[in-house]
Amino acid sequence: MMAGDHDRELVSGDAAAAEREARAWIVRLTSGTATHADAEALTAWRTRPEHDAAFIAASKLWRQAGIALPKQVAPALVREAPRDIARRRILRGAGLGIASASIAASGAAFLANWPELSADFRTGTGEVRTIDLPGGVRIELDAETALDSGTAEPGTLVLHAGAVAVTVPANARPISLTVGPAHVATRPGMATEFVVRCRPAEGLTGWTGGTDAELSCLSGSVEVVAEPGAPPTVLAAGQGVGTKRGARDIHSIDTATTAAWRRGLLVFRDTPLSQVVNDLNRYRPGRIVLGSSAASARRVTGIFHLSRPEEALTNIRTALALSEFRLGDRLVILR
Repeated sequence: MMAGDHDRELVSGDAAAAEREARAWIVRLTSGTATHADAEALTAWRTRPEHDAAFIAASKLWRQAGIALPKQVAPALVREAPRDIARRRILRGAGLGIASASIAASGAAFLANWPELSADFRTGTGEVRTIDLPGGVRIELDAETALDSGTAEPGTLVLHAGAVAVTVPANARPISLTVGPAHVATRPGMATEFVVRCRPAEGLTGWTGGTDAELSCLSGSVEVVAEPGAPPTVLAAGQGVGTKRGARDIHSIDTATTAAWRRGLLVFRDTPLSQVVNDLNRYRPGRIVLGSSAASARRVTGIFHLSRPEEALTNIRTALALSEFRLGDRLVILR
């Protein structure tokens, strides 16, 4: 056997092992007994590019097989939702009673967030990433974002979590992006730049995977359909719309500060503290929790650096005269 043949056999063997392990991970995660430790172990396993690629490929095959995960796995059998997947829903609006979240609800949130696990493109806490697509299309992913390149046809995208900024040259194929029930599309022959941010919907809808989106057009124009069957709405440069109330509430946006994370900044203007905390949590290791509804309603105005989230937290706490309680190095409760 030639040395080159031996090397190729080793590479092939490694790929086959990665595929087997990826399939085993999917079986484990959909078994109804997935735990925090499993989620953390999967994250560590996927740090190797060949493992990550194998997991994404196995996940796509799973989805294409038409298996409905929530019907196959009883939520009551899931012991705890993985922290990295369901923590935004588990902790939103929670105070000291975080631990009282029901096991069944945690399991439902875990299953609803399956697409985030298997997305083609993902970013972690504090991570910002740029993807270049054919035709000069550029997609910038904010922290804790999960984006799929749609399987229906080229140029179709699905945003499961986080935020993206999409830049489409005039000569590129139009881009279509789905987020929750909403749909946004660029127009042929028009250079366009738009931003889409999604958040878990309020109440039970959010726990079961529902999302609300904010769509902003920075240049050119985009067509938005808030939900299936709704009439299309055209956004011009400098306009935005939220899908929470349908695509009728068109408003002006500040194009200089929309998606300021691309410049390493977080910009807040009379923003509810609850939203500010949600944003900070995407850049700071651990979790900030608001311990009272009164604190959640406080308003914040300021510009903060993404690279210094702890400094932003200190400045906000001081400005609003909030008290702070820390559990270890990562969990911070503000009241």
